Amino acid sequence: MGLEGNLRELALADLIEMTSLGGKTGLLLLFGQDAALAGQLAFRDGRLVGATCGNLTAEKAFYTLLDLREGSFDFDPDAHLDEETCNLATASLLMEGMRRIDEIQQLRRELPAPAVVRLQFRGGVTDDPAETRVLGYLGPGERKIGDIVDGMLVAGEYDEYDALRAIRRLRDRGVVSVQVPLGPDGEPVTAGGPPQPELER
Repeated sequence: MGLEGNLRELALADLIEMTSLGGKTGLLLLFGQDAALAGQLAFRDGRLVGATCGNLTAEKAFYTLLDLREGSFDFDPDAHLDEETCNLATASLLMEGMRRIDEIQQLRRELPAPAVVRLQFRGGVTDDPAETRVLGYLGPGERKIGDIVDGMLVAGEYDEYDALRAIRRLRDRGVVSVQVPLGPDGEPVTAGGPPQPELER
């Protein structure tokens, strides 16, 4: 028998914990506020054996979906499960996921989507692949943080957490500068906008 519900009434973390402790097998479909499919999690005997969210898969998809607060879910215990793409204990994933959610909330306040990133030190060399990708999006110019994050999500290698941490490291070393725009009230603007249309994907 399947289970459907609203994520406001039953938080995703609680639902995953129930699935894990109960040793459940099935497919959990997650829908956003607009009723569009946000992603899916596949469980076998309470372990995560598959996860997708956009182009993200496995742990990155799991962590991204865990941050979903609005929307609905549909757990189908009779669904056909595709070939396993991972085999992970959900308890440890949940603990790491909750830690990441706390950190990403801080990162979003510190590095809001409308903030502008500019290359400051052209000699900045890095061996870190995520930092290299950020610098590649900047080129000789500037980009909004939200556009950099959106661009990095497309390939599925990096999630928002990876992108924001890379930007923060580059800023802290003085390789880039970050300017947060101010609203009419003089307070920092923290709401994001649509990606810049010219951002290459």
